[in-house]
Amino acid sequence: MEIENKKRKTRNHEVVALPQELIEKILLLLPLKSLVRFRCVSKQWFSMISDSHFTKSHFDLAPTTTNDMLIYFSPVNSVARCVDVEESIHRDYAVRIPVTYEHYALRVRGSCRGFILLLNCVNGTHFVMWNPTTGFHTRVSYPSGLSYPLWAGVGYDKSSDDYLVVAGWRDRFEKTSNLRHRWEFFSVRNHSWKEIETGDFHSNHLISCNSGVFCNGAIHWLAVRTVGDSARVVVAFGLEEKNLSIISLPDLQGGGTPTLNLFGGYLGICYTEWQTWRNELWVIKEYKVESSWTKLNIDFPDGFIPMCLTRGSECVGRKNIKELMKFSDKGMLLESRRTSCDIHTIMLMFARTLLTLPGQ
Repeated sequence: MEIENKKRKTRNHEVVALPQELIEKILLLLPLKSLVRFRCVSKQWFSMISDSHFTKSHFDLAPTTTNDMLIYFSPVNSVARCVDVEESIHRDYAVRIPVTYEHYALRVRGSCRGFILLLNCVNGTHFVMWNPTTGFHTRVSYPSGLSYPLWAGVGYDKSSDDYLVVAGWRDRFEKTSNLRHRWEFFSVRNHSWKEIETGDFHSNHLISCNSGVFCNGAIHWLAVRTVGDSARVVVAFGLEEKNLSIISLPDLQGGGTPTLNLFGGYLGICYTEWQTWRNELWVIKEYKVESSWTKLNIDFPDGFIPMCLTRGSECVGRKNIKELMKFSDKGMLLESRRTSCDIHTIMLMFARTLLTLPGQ
């Protein structure tokens, strides 16, 4: 009898709906992984969580926003694999690539705030900005009259709430002794290209990597001076000032290859020595006019290529192309797994966000 009375009270109990404003405030405090799942609760929740104001507020409220996702795919496949490096690297999931081309014609030119900049090498016609978390993608056509860009990158200008695609070309028909590099940037908000004034810069530096790294309001590329000591430097394009500047590299001993990346949210250099295959990590912790490099004391096995640092200072990278590995900051192997990667596989880090582009 007592159980029946309790059931009757439950059936007669009035369900009170929470105000929309309160639901939104609660959702803003949740991790992004939960929001991705909660978009499936109802059409109303999907609309609210996908709203540009909500996604921007959630991004701004996040305690840390770093490149915590590793994505890898073959240029000729329609599916990529994603790994959350903050969790076990044995867990991954599939995402569909918005564009696929034959003859390994898909390239990556950088990432920013969850968006990956893809390059279509077929006929040299356009870039693609893609958010793997939401599946959103849009095309960015090349400027009229210009051919395949030799280097590019994507970044976010906070002062104008705009994403910029920066690309560089070398005039095809000029003689090698008189190279002319042409730089332009595309404003997603204004949907237009504009040439960057470089002065004598174009004749003094040769960009040696084709993918830009966005950090501290600037896109960065490795370059070599074509005059004087032929030293390797970092070329930075400030998105707010719309100008180019130079950052000297740390004192790297011996012959080797530097690669540019983000490590723990800092602009960093991974330097691989040719003879021993030993790696060094250098980062800029204080980004200013005279930026200084700090060497990270992390032990890696020979042949291991670091790709990122987790919030717990663990290092994730790969070895022998197919092997994905995670090490502690003391050099202890924590995890290792085999992947389907080959020499054509594209790998990069990106941040998982629900952000949209201006005007979308």
